Amino acid sequence: MIILEALGAIFSILGAYLMSMSSKEDTKPLYFGFVSFFISNLALLTFFTLNGKVPVIIQMILFFATAILGIYKLSKDKKRDIKLIILGLSIYIFFLIQIVLPNMKNTDFTVLPVDLIASFIAIVGSFLLSSHNHKIRGYAFICFFVADVIFVYIGYTNMFYFFMVQSAFYLYTSVKGYRSTMKEEIKSFFNKNKK
Repeated sequence: MIILEALGAIFSILGAYLMSMSSKEDTKPLYFGFVSFFISNLALLTFFTLNGKVPVIIQMILFFATAILGIYKLSKDKKRDIKLIILGLSIYIFFLIQIVLPNMKNTDFTVLPVDLIASFIAIVGSFLLSSHNHKIRGYAFICFFVADVIFVYIGYTNMFYFFMVQSAFYLYTSVKGYRSTMKEEIKSFFNKNKK
């Protein structure tokens, strides 16, 4: 299980870093960020399924949808990317049926309000991030920052330390992503308030 959490955290951190590198003009890092999140979500969905975190499971499933949507919207070769996504999901579903589902007998599926709130905020941010409007993507980074403060707490209290480190790193990438995406607006705000 620790391998799933670590793999999810590594690709998730890579995805967050790549997304924070995108700007109003350059969305290529955003595309590769969605690809990294797709891989991360495979590992983290399995990890949280085995740990019974229902809101986070729902979040991971919706993140799959937004990762696929983001890859599709930003892809330069949609046909190739759809084939790769279908192949990846087919392998994952086989793995899920053969290995994960038989090991879920003793999983406690308790829904905690803090999990639900953090997941909801992250889901909203994820949908906002796939927008072509850079201001809406800026709001996504604000959602991610708030959700990740809560996820650091969840990681700490559940002893999901890779998840906690990943969420702490997201605090940095959320600020960096907001700053990169809203560069002109931030500069204009400070210039206006200098006078």
